[in-house]
Amino acid sequence: MLAVLGLFGCSFPKRLTLDKVVELSSKGYELTWGDFEPYYGYECGSGLYIMCYVIDKDYEVRIGGLSREDKLPMYVYLKKRNAKGDPQFIDIRKEDVKAFVNATS
Repeated sequence: MLAVLGLFGCSFPKRLTLDKVVELSSKGYELTWGDFEPYYGYECGSGLYIMCYVIDKDYEVRIGGLSREDKLPMYVYLKKRNAKGDPQFIDIRKEDVKAFVNATS
């Protein structure tokens, strides 16, 4: 089956990593839905269109907007999973990903 997928140019989505999130964050407000297309994600919202990308047991990225038809999402959050107390997340377009990870790990 893999050979068949390869013949048609299909590939399996990659898992998003923290290193890639740091790299993507450098695009700031030019970050688009399309920047996340190579990565495995699933729809997890109601009301807004929200995609979730699990990085590992500690972090995930959530991207939200009215629809994917809008080139730019309303937000791109890096979220600490299973955080106790206040929600812990940043918008990677404007906040420091490395500082957030260091402060929450």
